[in-house]
Amino acid sequence: MKRKRYTLDDLDKIPSVIRDFQFFAQPKYRIAAASPGSGNTKNIGSIKTIADLASGRGPFARLGEEIYDDYWMYYLTKDMAQSLDLQRPYTNLKSYAEYKQGGIDVIEAHKREIEELSDEDEWDSDREEAQGDE
Repeated sequence: MKRKRYTLDDLDKIPSVIRDFQFFAQPKYRIAAASPGSGNTKNIGSIKTIADLASGRGPFARLGEEIYDDYWMYYLTKDMAQSLDLQRPYTNLKSYAEYKQGGIDVIEAHKREIEELSDEDEWDSDREEAQGDE
C-alpha cells in the first residue's frame, strides 16, 4: 500500500479518523464513582456514560465534595487492608454511611466523657504553655 503525502495546503482533504468531539469540564468529585478505576489500586473510578460525565451526575455530585474527599481519603483496597492487617471499613457508599454512623453512635454514647476530657485537655495544654514560658 502506497502512502499518500499531504501538505498543509491539503489539510482540509485529509480524512479524519475521529470527529464530532464533545468537550466538557467538571470538578473531579462530580464525575467520580464510589469504586476504584482498577481492581488492585486506589485509582478513583469515574462514572461511565458521556451524558453523565458531561453533566457531572456522579454520586458525589449530590453528596458534595466534603463527602467525596472523606470517602476517598480513607478508602482501602483489599490489598491495602491486608497489608495493614485490617478489615476494610467500607467498600461502597452504603457501607461508608454505616461505618460513619457507627462512629457517630460511639461518640454520642460517650459525649459527656468527651466533653469532660476536652476541658482537661485544654487545661493540660495551658499548663504546658505556661511551663514553656519559664
